[in-house]
Formats: sequence, C-alpha cells, structure tokens
Amino acid sequence: MKEHPIPARLAGQLAGWSAKAQQYPVFSRTWYAYRVRSFAWPFAIFTAFQLLIAALTPGGLARLQTWLPMTALWFLVAVALLLGRWLAVLVCRRNWPPAREAAGVVLALLAGMAVAGCFAPYTRVQNDPADYWINGLVWLTILLWLGGTGDLLSYVRQRRSLQDARMLEQMERYRDERNQVAMRLSVLASQVEPHFLFNTLSGVRAAILSDPARGVAIIDHLVDYLRATIPQVRDEGAQLLVELGAQLDAARAYLGVIHTRLPRLAYRVECPDDLRRCAIPPLMLISLVENAVKHGIEPKKGAVEIIVSVARRGDSLVLSVADDGVGFGGSSSGSGIGLSNVRERLRHLYGGQAALTLTAREPGGLEACIVLPLQALPGKEA
Repeated sequence: MKEHPIPARLAGQLAGWSAKAQQYPVFSRTWYAYRVRSFAWPFAIFTAFQLLIAALTPGGLARLQTWLPMTALWFLVAVALLLGRWLAVLVCRRNWPPAREAAGVVLALLAGMAVAGCFAPYTRVQNDPADYWINGLVWLTILLWLGGTGDLLSYVRQRRSLQDARMLEQMERYRDERNQVAMRLSVLASQVEPHFLFNTLSGVRAAILSDPARGVAIIDHLVDYLRATIPQVRDEGAQLLVELGAQLDAARAYLGVIHTRLPRLAYRVECPDDLRRCAIPPLMLISLVENAVKHGIEPKKGAVEIIVSVARRGDSLVLSVADDGVGFGGSSSGSGIGLSNVRERLRHLYGGQAALTLTAREPGGLEACIVLPLQALPGKEA
C-alpha cells in the first residue's frame, strides 16, 4: 500500500500552492492566484526569520538595518517577475490565435524579466570584474528559474495536451453520432415492410388457387429479394456504406416481385458496370423504389413503368428512380416518413454535399434523385 499513489482528492488537499496551480490552465487567473501564493509564502517566511534573528541576537538591529533594504529589493524583484506572469494572464484572456498567443506570453515573461533585471546592479557587493560576472550569472539563473521559464514549458505542454484532449473528445462525439446513425440504420434494416410481404403472400395464395405457375414465379422472385436483402439486415445493417451493385440487385428483385403481383408494371434497372462498385448508404435506393411503388404505381390504373438509373456527374454519383404514376396528385408530397429518413441520413453522412430532390415528370409521375459524392468502398476503386 505504501508504494501506491494516494487518492487524487487527498493529493489535491496536501499539495502546495505551486502544485495546486498546475491543476488549472497555465496563465489563467486562478492559476495566477495560486502562483502568487507560492511566491508570497517563502518570502514571508524568510522575512519573518530575519526579524526573529534580529530580535534574538546581539547586534541584530544593526544587521536588520542592512538586511531590510536588500529584502525590499528582492521584494521588488519578485513583484517584477509576477508582473510578467500577470501580463501573460492578460494575453491569454484576449482569445488570440494560438501562435499569436504563444508569442504574447513569451514577450510578457521577457518583459517581467527585463524589469526584474533592472535591479541587478544594486545587488553587487564589490566593484571588481569577478564580482560583476558572478553577479550576472546569479541573476541569469534567478531570471531563468523564477522568471517563468518553467511556467512557459508547462504552458506549452499543457496546451498541447489540451488540444489532444479536445481532438479525442471530438472524435468520441463523432463516434457517438456515427453509432447513433448506425443504430437507427440497423433498426431500419431489421424492419421488413409488412405491407409488401402481406400483399406478396396474399398474391401467392391467390395464384396457387388459380395459376400455380404464377404463384411459383412470385415465390422465386420473393426468394431472390430476400436473398438480396437479408445479408444487409444481418451483416450490413450497422454499416454506413455498402456496394451499389448489391443495392441494385435488391431493387431489381423487389421490382420483380411487384411485377408478378402487378403484371402491368414494367421496370428497368440501368447502371454502368464501372459504377456498381461505388459506395452508397444501404437501404436508401430501395426506399425510393418502395415509395414509387406505394405512392405512384399502385394508385394508378393501366400500364405503368419504373426506371432505376445510375449515372456519374463529375465527382458526384446520381441515383434516379423515375415512375409514370400519379405523381404529386397522389398521396405523396415528398415529405413522408421514408423520404424524411433518407434526407436525415444524407445530412448525417455527407452534410451539405448530398441531396434528395423530387421533380414532376412531364409525361406524368415523379423522379426521385439522390446526388452524393462519388466514392468507393475501402480496397475497391470506383
């Protein structure tokens, strides 16, 4: 137990003024208050010791007359050295840029040393050259030791440590935000659309009674869809970016299931081969396709079509889902929960570098378009 450090709370209580000052930002007002006390107590004890010797020893009063001017001189020196630190405190309260603040602190400490150095000639005992050099070395040592050099080094180390701590705190905050987004995405990935599954299974049941071959086709397309989406739920649900090709396969399988239920639906999924390796947020493209089916295709009578296309526009990737359904005249106004979720995820992942837009098509229907930065998954090239 004797080799273990004492508790931090107890260590703070037992520490001296100089040690307590180090618990606060160097050149802050609280730090300065403790630093002044660390100077004042030794000086007060030394002065009291001089007075005690003068009172108890023969001839002490005569020696005291000699000591008092020198004591007053060293008191002025201490005040000058503390003045440099006080100027440094004022500099740090100006909220200057780091480089300018550091230069101001150095100049403030040098100013205090310069004022203290003005008292050096009055401390010479003799006028010979040897005494001159000895006195100069003593003063140089005093100024470097007590003038704030150690405080300056502590200031530099502490500022660097605080910068590292702020960076770590910022990284932790970004990691927490990333985890929150990933958690929301995981919850979204685990929720299979009940409307889609119920309608598909109802279609299978009806087809088995009237057209077994069509029922088998529906089941085959449903298996393809689940095969494309279940890995996203299990493995990719917590990932922020996945490969575009897998998302296109899921969208194609989904539209295949819808086509078997609604033979009047025609669909196309178009994407250049070199863009299939691009990275996009998971379940975002399928959300646009589901929205087009639910709010554009199903309410419309007659033949309908959905076109899913991918294109490159400079350094951006453009994902488009166009339909010739009921358009804005239907139940979708572009502000539904699904589209709001897409916009929120784009904002979290890309800030202002990505956007979702809905525009009315001239023949009828809507086109949902996502523009996001073109990028590849790690280890793959877009």
